[in-house]
Amino acid sequence: MPKSEVSVSDYVYEEKEDFTGKKVTVLGPTYEAGKPQERDDWQSKLRTREDVVGYLRTALRYWYSKEWYGSEKRKQQA
Repeated sequence: MPKSEVSVSDYVYEEKEDFTGKKVTVLGPTYEAGKPQERDDWQSKLRTREDVVGYLRTALRYWYSKEWYGSEKRKQQA
């Protein structure tokens, strides 16, 4: 079923216990069952040298820069 035809009433909910033992309703799986037909090669999307360099600069800044810590910008390191 295409995503445009999926409504909130089509979602499957499950009853589980939280860390205190209280019963809560959580959203069940929302993905389509099955396996991909073919493998997706993300590196093929980087066509030019500039694309690769830009990707590497972003990745290295994310992991190794002093002004970024993980996925969020913080004033103090975690």
